[in-house]
Amino acid sequence: MNDTSSTVENKLFEMMQQKTESERFFMAASMFDMARLVSKAAILEDKPDISPDEARVELFRYWYWEDFDTDDRENILQAIRLINSPYD
Repeated sequence: MNDTSSTVENKLFEMMQQKTESERFFMAASMFDMARLVSKAAILEDKPDISPDEARVELFRYWYWEDFDTDDRENILQAIRLINSPYD
């Protein structure tokens, strides 16, 4: 679905082209961080007592589950569970 007029689309493209590569990179990084925060909030709302380890697993399921076959998923889940890093 595309509900954006070609005029607006062209203007947005023009505005983005005026930004430096660095500015565009930091915009994308900021959007990624926001998406991660929203995903984490949804996980915690659905499962408020989830452990940090299982929260990382859920984050993987939210974002990447369909990108991998069953064997790869299992290997990734095992690796995630071995990582001892904070969920933030």
